Amino acid sequence: MHIIYAVTTCSDKVYRELFSHVKVKPAFQSQKYHRLLIEGLAAGAEVDVVANPPVNRSLMDRELIRLPEEIEGGARYHNLCAVRNPVLKMLHVAFGTFWKTFCLAQKDSAVVVDCLNRVAALSAQLAARLRGCRCVGIVTDLPDLLPGGKFSKTMANFVIRHCTDYVLLTEAMNDYLNKAGKPYVVLEGHADITMGEKLPSMERKIPGRVCFYAGGVSKQYGLGHLVEGFRMADIPDARLHIYGPGDYVDELQEIARQDDRIFYGGMLLSSEIVEKEMEATLLVNPRPTDEEYVKYSFPSKTMEYMASGTPVLTTRLPGMPKEYYPHVYFIDEETPDGIAAALKAVLTNSDEELFRKGCEARKFVLEGRNNVIQAGKILDMLSK
Repeated sequence: MHIIYAVTTCSDKVYRELFSHVKVKPAFQSQKYHRLLIEGLAAGAEVDVVANPPVNRSLMDRELIRLPEEIEGGARYHNLCAVRNPVLKMLHVAFGTFWKTFCLAQKDSAVVVDCLNRVAALSAQLAARLRGCRCVGIVTDLPDLLPGGKFSKTMANFVIRHCTDYVLLTEAMNDYLNKAGKPYVVLEGHADITMGEKLPSMERKIPGRVCFYAGGVSKQYGLGHLVEGFRMADIPDARLHIYGPGDYVDELQEIARQDDRIFYGGMLLSSEIVEKEMEATLLVNPRPTDEEYVKYSFPSKTMEYMASGTPVLTTRLPGMPKEYYPHVYFIDEETPDGIAAALKAVLTNSDEELFRKGCEARKFVLEGRNNVIQAGKILDMLSK
């Protein structure tokens, strides 16, 4: 089977070369999501990636960067040029993605697109249609529930409607957008199979009790309640480390200046974040569950957290299948008081018990939800 994966991404090597020196790193969660899925697909199929690097004016000091083709993770990356001017970039992505996809497509090819990367997805979808190929749409969020203008939502929904198959995060997504009953597979996420080579140990843990969060630093994601709840809990020898971008950063930095138990570390490369997750005592995801969009989502950080071998404390996300429940700790009341109570309850456990819980979660996702197994479900769908 031949897969053409057309998306805003790049190889890890290119990502490090372009962005390791910049303070604000783009699309690191999206970058990791697609990289892992590409590597998973490459374990069972021939994969060509039409790669559009996630650059913008603020991240480039040159007008144009030419990137060579390369092979990484078993896939061949056909890198589009990185273009600084936004209008020229859009045109280059549109025509470059169409032409490369059209040239690469064969009779048995399937084209995979990220439906929220509207320009690249629409261009690759057109090439797939002209070549008579199936077009698999990855839908990680519903356009109707995202911020943005009417035109961008209409364009994303157009792409979704004209896909032949879907990769979705939850069953609720299928009920919402797949009225025609097209083939689909639900993949709530995928853990990095190579994490099996990084062995957790109690010796690598930072002394004391370190609660850790990495992701969008916004009150919308519960960060305000997490910080307030942590301070209310007042657990001896406990600290809260937070990494990532967002509209709560300025307020968080001011709080950190007043309270030395709280540390904001900015943005790091994904590989650096994983190392810090393995050094922490507890990984926390305080995302509120009362928003409409939450039942259609499954945060990618959940898989990354669990694969690290450090135990996870999370809200009861409606998109989380129940088989995950025995492997995580839960925040049952999504208020500062509720988070404080949950932190106190979890951190009364011994270091040995916390380590055991984390290792069980790691075993669960690495054995049953790694990127090779999850990508194999897409290949099974396409083989039918």
